[in-house]
Amino acid sequence: MHNSAQTVSACRDDFNTISEHLSLESFHKLNRACETLHYFGSDLRRHEINGLSQLYTPQILSYVHEDISHVLEELKAKGLCRDFVVPATVSGGEHHV
Repeated sequence: MHNSAQTVSACRDDFNTISEHLSLESFHKLNRACETLHYFGSDLRRHEINGLSQLYTPQILSYVHEDISHVLEELKAKGLCRDFVVPATVSGGEHHV
């Protein structure tokens, strides 16, 4: 399924539109991570855990982690998470609200 939109926008609760957008690459990474985890979960439910699943499980989780981390870093860099993350200067390290 392809969408002609190149970005995904977000709105703030105070009804001011945020001018930043999620990149198409990040949108694809989120969809890929979602589909990968859906398939992975279905596969684990259908088959017993054996030596083979112990070999591929860390790689799949690492792959999904990379995709989600990329998207989260983009969101933070664009200020789209500023209401949910306490700055490092305030708390001595980044903390989530």
